[in-house]
Amino acid sequence: MVTGEETRPAATFTARRRPELLARKEDVLVALERDDVQLVNSLDRPTFEGTRVTYARPGRIPGSSHVFFGELVSPDGGARDVEEVRPAFEAAGALEEDKKVVTYCGSGIAATYLAFNLARLGRDDVAVYDGSMTEWAADENLPLEVGAPPAR
Repeated sequence: MVTGEETRPAATFTARRRPELLARKEDVLVALERDDVQLVNSLDRPTFEGTRVTYARPGRIPGSSHVFFGELVSPDGGARDVEEVRPAFEAAGALEEDKKVVTYCGSGIAATYLAFNLARLGRDDVAVYDGSMTEWAADENLPLEVGAPPAR
């Protein structure tokens, strides 16, 4: 059929497993002891600071920075322009090349949106903590921080 439009080949996407980008509780525990890993929480600020109890215990994983996934969405529901989101990730320390980044949220879903946006910014090495706060907060032996984080 002739439509007057140029014919383009269909886009292709090749899915591949990247197990090194799947973080588990044990990986996060190790990350707490390292200076070259930045944990980034994607939940809303009250949950991040622990003023709202959303999971078994309030708070965030110690040392975490914060980029709320909702701030990365444009008013029309799409992804904000990559240059609009860059400052949030810079402030969170997630664009520092010498640091590995692990994103987390409630169970691992919203954290993938942070990883997606970081990939748009050139970071294709971001791990996502599968289980996130649902798993972490349920374990009374794991540490949590409450309150506003110290200035970076």
